[in-house]
Amino acid sequence: MVKDFMQDPQDMRRQGDGDRAASAPAYEQAKGDPEWEAEFENMFGKAANPFRMYVRQYLADRSIGYTTIGDGRNTMGDSRYAAADAFETTDAEGGAEVRRAMPEA
Repeated sequence: MVKDFMQDPQDMRRQGDGDRAASAPAYEQAKGDPEWEAEFENMFGKAANPFRMYVRQYLADRSIGYTTIGDGRNTMGDSRYAAADAFETTDAEGGAEVRRAMPEA
């Protein structure tokens, strides 16, 4: 069992900012590479066009996946901010909402 519980709300907010910042590369990857897609036929020739439908499906699924990752990181950042606010509120109210508090605590 933990003897001392020390949580710094400002540290949680910093971590939340880090999570939100980490979502930007995922959103950037979700955009794909339009130049590469435009040059597909020039790179691989007309014979590769039947394969192109599989590439398009892969790129669409990839975009959805990276967007989901970015959304998850943003949600994690929001959760860290909400937890920091909850810690501060509980502390301000004298810990009245802390469950199973012992009389000597």
